[in-house]
Amino acid sequence: MRGRATSIIARASVVTVVAVAATYAVFLAARGFLGVPYTRLDLVECGLIPVVVGFPIASYVFLQLERLRAARDALSALNAEMQSAHRQLKVAHELMAYAASHDKMTGLPNRERFLDRLEDAHRNSEGDVLLIVDADHFKQINDRLGHLKGDDALVEIARAIRRSVREKDVVGRIGGEEFGVLLKDVDLAQAAETAERMRRAVEQIPWCAPNGLSRALTVSIGGAALRDHPAKVSDVLSRADRCLYAAKHSGRNCIAFKCSIGEVA
Repeated sequence: MRGRATSIIARASVVTVVAVAATYAVFLAARGFLGVPYTRLDLVECGLIPVVVGFPIASYVFLQLERLRAARDALSALNAEMQSAHRQLKVAHELMAYAASHDKMTGLPNRERFLDRLEDAHRNSEGDVLLIVDADHFKQINDRLGHLKGDDALVEIARAIRRSVREKDVVGRIGGEEFGVLLKDVDLAQAAETAERMRRAVEQIPWCAPNGLSRALTVSIGGAALRDHPAKVSDVLSRADRCLYAAKHSGRNCIAFKCSIGEVA
């Protein structure tokens, strides 16, 4: 504060000195040109009037300029804080949106998010194939080895599934030990190849139970093409689900496509 006052006085003094010098210059030039004599009082007035009038005015002007500059700086700082808060709020919103649409354990889209993507693909009549992947004998893993080990198995299965598909394909966790895979722009033959690659990838997971007891992880997979069921997306889900259970009834650790209710029975 003291430094600011000193700066204001210094600048006002400089302006006042310039005003006094200009006043004397104009006064003397005018009197010399007109040939009018002047007195000592005239000279005193030429120096005193700019000091008495100019110095306060200059000080006030510089004080207002300082206040305006301080207000501008405060406004800039407030604007920077608002922008920072806005960025933090945006990040928090994105994190909340991600948490609301993704499974916390596996990091995959959750059931609601996956079904939204499936609805969009079905509504746009895209040439996609839906896979439903279910971990085999998962209840036994939880019962015999504990839920923590079961969670570990699910994470490993999710990673194997994600590695088996392309970047543009959608993988989500749609149930306890059930995953949904939306293969983009493929026919059933290509989808079957991907499903088989996925099944082998899970089977080859180097996963061990506690105490060194090994227990192979396997999955059963059912698939259905979206274009084969243009009426309702629930028909695609039902067909893929029926094929999944057909794979289960066929001994598990296998894939099934184009199955019927009779085959499941």
